[in-house]
Amino acid sequence: MPMTRPRLCRLLATALLALAGSGAHALGADYGPERFATHDAVTWVQTCGTWGTDHHGTYRVVHAEAFAQSFLYVQWMARGEADRSYSLYAVHTTAIAELDNDHAEISLSELTCRATPRGIVVTAKADSGHDDKLRRVTIEVGPAAGQYRFRAQRTR
Repeated sequence: MPMTRPRLCRLLATALLALAGSGAHALGADYGPERFATHDAVTWVQTCGTWGTDHHGTYRVVHAEAFAQSFLYVQWMARGEADRSYSLYAVHTTAIAELDNDHAEISLSELTCRATPRGIVVTAKADSGHDDKLRRVTIEVGPAAGQYRFRAQRTR
């Protein structure tokens, strides 16, 4: 039997219906927002700067709020090449100890992050729950994993 246009159309329609019924997808998988969920306490995430001898790593700064104060973490991120996913993963995470306790009562605002030749510099306004003094906080991060320097300057 010769392949006529109507017969070809019926054949294609049947094949498409069979694929649709089997749950097959033409292009990739659908990912819902729960795949990329972030804890409710996280209020700010920023990647900036690079690290490593080949500069393939990046820094990620995570700010969270809980107990009426700020918590700040810096992560040394890399891309997963072994499994070919190339997804970012944390090689190292450091909590900024001067902020990372429930008695610090420091609330950060106006956070910024900028790259430097040796790592990154994170700056923010800092309000203290212990006094009415406003401070400017500067955190110099890197180049080694876990390495940082915390400085607070009074602004009034």
